[in-house]
Amino acid sequence: MLAGVGAAGFLVVRHELNWPTPRISFARDGWSGWLDLPQSGGLIALSARVAGRLGGRTVQAVLDSGAQYSAIDGDLAASLALPAATPLPMVAFGVSGSPSLTRAVSLDVDLGAFALKGLRAATLELGQLTGLTRQPFQLLLGRDVLRTLVLEADFPAGRVAVFAPARWSPPAGAVAAPTRPRNGGLLVPVRIEAAPPVEVLLDTGATGALALSEAVAQAAGLLDGRPLRRGPAVTLGGVSEDGLALAREVEFAGHRIRDLEVQIYKPARHAPAPGGLLGLGVLGRFRMALDLPGGRLFLIGPETPPPGPQPRRPTRLES
Repeated sequence: MLAGVGAAGFLVVRHELNWPTPRISFARDGWSGWLDLPQSGGLIALSARVAGRLGGRTVQAVLDSGAQYSAIDGDLAASLALPAATPLPMVAFGVSGSPSLTRAVSLDVDLGAFALKGLRAATLELGQLTGLTRQPFQLLLGRDVLRTLVLEADFPAGRVAVFAPARWSPPAGAVAAPTRPRNGGLLVPVRIEAAPPVEVLLDTGATGALALSEAVAQAAGLLDGRPLRRGPAVTLGGVSEDGLALAREVEFAGHRIRDLEVQIYKPARHAPAPGGLLGLGVLGRFRMALDLPGGRLFLIGPETPPPGPQPRRPTRLES
């Protein structure tokens, strides 16, 4: 979800596509170095330079493990005259709202510490939608990018780094969380109060803590007559009115979180949406490492000391 009670960068398309993997180059030896996260907004957003036939533009790029493919604002793509990458249109879905008919363009992206060549991105109304949020962005880097990287986000310290997979291994003190790969993403189990655990999609593009479909929320006991308030939410499918219920306890990867507000959404009709999303409202409590190529997620406790520089193999990062 993206704004109001929450926001989600979840994005899938109707059919499996031959979506190329961009070529990635680093300014350092296989990693980006630590990059500062924005002070507000909550998303993993980095400054990026996008170049086209009609010049270039500096934009905010969000790293989104909930998005099957990368996406770019359609008006921006048109203003830069980015070349078309697919001959046929495709149908894109957010977690709720209406599907969008979209095409894809190809582009190169320079993020300073690392660069992407040959990125393919679906064109969506990102500017119009994310303009309603605290952290507007015009470029979404999805699992087509993240499946080639390890993402380490130290939310308490306000910093993030990305690595070539061969240049990374878990730091001392890192604890692997239970995960299950699915469609290129990661499902993680969460337990809501006394209900059996449910699997939800790990979504670094969701600003909320936990979002569940109506059916999953019902099975978890959240629609048991407890107070339910409503509020606006922005997803890549548009603006919706979602419910919010207070869960007395939610357990994730051995951590118990009390009095967590859970967003309840109605999935888009015919959309292959997940039963739930675990977002940055929970993940942002940790230093985490997302190894999507290896299908792994690590949580690194606050007791872990900041690692020192490793010029040859930065498995322990420089502070």
